[in-house]
Amino acid sequence: MTLSILAVLFLLMLVAIIFYGYGFVMKSARASAEKNLEPCTICRVRFDRQQLIEREIGDSKLIYFCKTCILRLYDDVSLR
Repeated sequence: MTLSILAVLFLLMLVAIIFYGYGFVMKSARASAEKNLEPCTICRVRFDRQQLIEREIGDSKLIYFCKTCILRLYDDVSLR
């Protein structure tokens, strides 16, 4: 009797550990996918870093611009 109770408790603990590990792996995968995302400085939409134009101010301040915002700024400055 006690052996079957211990076996059931062991199986429940094993299932809980598997679910916890799965959740941990899924969170770390999501975090690594978001690691390369940066918001555009103007519109605040998050893009992959390779899609943004990066400019450095001073030694450490980086600002990012998306293509849409760059084209809008160009249209505003050109006074068409």
